[in-house]
Amino acid sequence: MGLNFFNAELKCSNCGKVLNSGDEIVVHITLPSQKKMPVGILDKVLSKHSDKVYCKKCSE
Repeated sequence: MGLNFFNAELKCSNCGKVLNSGDEIVVHITLPSQKKMPVGILDKVLSKHSDKVYCKKCSE
């Protein structure tokens, strides 16, 4: 396993590739209400709140 953003493992929803710092990604996320807006380290927020995360290859 390579180095990732901040120790939260973020994987492509399609192929399962572990996404690392510098990788291009496409994220589908449902915008929450202002009261429930996620705040924190990006990789942890994406892993908890995104609907789908794709690596560049799978997003094309």
